[in-house]
Amino acid sequence: MRTHLLQSLLLYAIAGVIVWAVARGVSWREVAEAAERANPWMLISASLIGFAGWFAGETLLYSRLFTYFHRRTTFAELLPSVAAVYFLQVVNSLVASSAFALFLHTRERVGWITSGCTLMFQAYVDLILLAMLSIIAIALVPDTPMRPGLDYAAVVLGAFCLIAALWLFWEPQGTGWARWLYERPAMVSFRTARPWHYVRLMGIRLGIFVCAGFALYGQFRAFHLAVPLVQVLALTPFVMAVGNAPLSPAGIGTTQFVFEVGFARFATREDLMAVSLAVTALNFLFRVPMALASGGSLIDEIAQVSREFRGRGLLSGDG
Repeated sequence: MRTHLLQSLLLYAIAGVIVWAVARGVSWREVAEAAERANPWMLISASLIGFAGWFAGETLLYSRLFTYFHRRTTFAELLPSVAAVYFLQVVNSLVASSAFALFLHTRERVGWITSGCTLMFQAYVDLILLAMLSIIAIALVPDTPMRPGLDYAAVVLGAFCLIAALWLFWEPQGTGWARWLYERPAMVSFRTARPWHYVRLMGIRLGIFVCAGFALYGQFRAFHLAVPLVQVLALTPFVMAVGNAPLSPAGIGTTQFVFEVGFARFATREDLMAVSLAVTALNFLFRVPMALASGGSLIDEIAQVSREFRGRGLLSGDG
């Protein structure tokens, strides 16, 4: 508990430093004025739609992921665990990242290493999609701030597509390290994934990005900022990826950074700071009630794991 508390304090301290660095030179009086001009009902509505779309989309995404490679997992069955993840991202984002592994272990009886590799597979699919979308966005919107990253996106996409092709179409022979890695039980998702698995998982994630993009456009409109829709949609994957980085509790700090970098051409720093702070605050508030939907389930799963460790002598009787 002490370790988790220290981790949380450290993560919030890092987030505070990022906000301070991004806000240097910003006029807080103008930030307040921008907030006063905003349409609160449009802001709340757009934010709620975006949050609900992200929550429902990720529940569907991970229920499909677990169904494909482990046991059939329904949308309703996974809801409490996704709610737990969203709430824990406010408390301790590092702990939140392990909540899905906890679900797989306690509900699906999947080993810890296998759980981690399955989640790694989804992250790997997400990176392929992000690289593809970055290249498409740069091609369709040449003046996007993402243009300097074209070469990096192309390298990432090429490398990851090569890795995917090896897993899909090449089965190592003999007794070398490649065969050893290929046969590991933990690599079941990489080994058994077919092209349609990639397509379906990417399709769900793409739907999440599109919903988030329209919600972000509505949030800008609530602050009377005329950011072109095409620019918002082009930058949304980048915004979501950076804004939801594991080291950021509920997007504090990283959201302010990515707004200032991505949309600097379309609004003043004060306007962007006002929007990003409002988005972060609402995102934070929407996550807190998730504890009511997930608390009991999460506590039961943690208690089950504690009993398992204690039975193996890994925890003391007071643990």
